[in-house]
Amino acid sequence: MENKLYDCIIVGGGLAGLSLSILMAQKKFSVLLIEKKTYPYHKVCGEYISMESWDFLERIGIPLRAMNLPRISKFEMTDIRGQRIHEHLEMGGFGISRYTLDHQLAEKAIEIGVTLMQQTICTGYEYSNEIYTIKTNRGEFKGKLLSASYGRHSFGNFYKPKKNNENWVGVKYHIKTDFPSDKIELHTFNQGYCGISKVDKGSYCICYIVNAKLLNQYDNELDALEKNELFKNPNLKKIFTEAQFLFEKPLTISNITFKPKTPLHQHIFYIGDSAGSIAPLTGNGMSNAMHSACILFNCFQDYLEQNINRNQLEFQYSLRWNKAFKERIWKGRIIQHFFCKPIWTSISIAILKQSPWLRKIIIKQTHGESF
Repeated sequence: MENKLYDCIIVGGGLAGLSLSILMAQKKFSVLLIEKKTYPYHKVCGEYISMESWDFLERIGIPLRAMNLPRISKFEMTDIRGQRIHEHLEMGGFGISRYTLDHQLAEKAIEIGVTLMQQTICTGYEYSNEIYTIKTNRGEFKGKLLSASYGRHSFGNFYKPKKNNENWVGVKYHIKTDFPSDKIELHTFNQGYCGISKVDKGSYCICYIVNAKLLNQYDNELDALEKNELFKNPNLKKIFTEAQFLFEKPLTISNITFKPKTPLHQHIFYIGDSAGSIAPLTGNGMSNAMHSACILFNCFQDYLEQNINRNQLEFQYSLRWNKAFKERIWKGRIIQHFFCKPIWTSISIAILKQSPWLRKIIIKQTHGESF
């Protein structure tokens, strides 16, 4: 296997990497997908996916219609003073856990011929004469194309965004509770916000993001943070105190930043959060990941079928990625800025309560078109 020249090597088996691998394998290109963990496993994620991704997932072989997934069409947001806004989600979405979705995608990838190497650590790469050499703990592998889809945290000699003093911590639980299956709620608190919505198998996802500096004030103790900060919002206190928690302990991810990244750097094609993270408050990071894979696949196919050269490939991908996501990610950062400080949150919600037209515009900005 080490002597084989793959059409495409993908580092990272999240939604973006798995989607790209399936699209490539469907067209009979040889694909090596490198993943450091073993499926199935949970990830810190809000687990709401807008309907823009529904047709795409069914098209690549995920039987969503047969899975009896919750369809979400209502939205509610609150601040710690009890102000709330309601809105109908015109496009709406559905709920599914990353445990289920990633596992389904991984099984589909293997079924159609992707070489999936799990428990494999990538340490870096070399690029020479338009051939990539990928270094891992299980040897070196060569490919004509290389996509990085390892998420927010870089390593080795892959692209590293500029460091940012401000970073965030994400926390996720699965719970059993009495909550509408067609609704997603977002509850803000000092320097953070928490979402809740139903996923598959009758459970609900609670996921919150908090400024790391605030968590440090509580010696990184989540229980203390939740009781002293999240519980100031009565809606969060009710959810946390009445729910049955299904995880022995929460899943966490640290050092989350939303600094600008790049979809292309030194001939490496980045997708998903590796290319640019959308603020979770605006949602649809999962749809963005799959959509970016779809864009890159179309470019890769043109290149491998010799319709375009390497320079055209790199130009086309950067152009298409920026057109699809750059403005959306920028707007997400602005929205997050206004909803992570109690005073700004209360002012913003007060304005939005009186401005249904503005609510609809903002929600539309967080949902894209089907792809």
